[in-house]
Amino acid sequence: MKQKVISVEFRKDSNAFPDWMKYEVTILNEDGTTQVIPAYGKDLQDALSRVVHDMKVVKIGKKANRIPDLVWTVLWFGYILGLAEWVMGSSYSNTIKGIAFGSGLICITGLTLWGINWFRIRNRDRVG
Repeated sequence: MKQKVISVEFRKDSNAFPDWMKYEVTILNEDGTTQVIPAYGKDLQDALSRVVHDMKVVKIGKKANRIPDLVWTVLWFGYILGLAEWVMGSSYSNTIKGIAFGSGLICITGLTLWGINWFRIRNRDRVG
């Protein structure tokens, strides 16, 4: 059995966004427990589709977090270097362009990994 929506209650219109409404969705989980989730949307169908989307994002996020950062880094370098090889192979290039491209790629990747690590350390206390 998958999750099912048991009931939906309209709460109020949004003050900040005139066309949006707030609903409370009661969901029956696979283990038999119920869960109340706030849902926002322009209509009921939009709000329910946003709830489904958020659940998919959480599910995929859990799977993606199990993949080590080293694998993501290797995939990143492989993709970018393959793209660079294709572009530079189809045009006339010199050594200076290659060195500038490579050092820029390493710089951006280093800053990205530093930022990811910084946010992980900062949010470690907040995540239960």
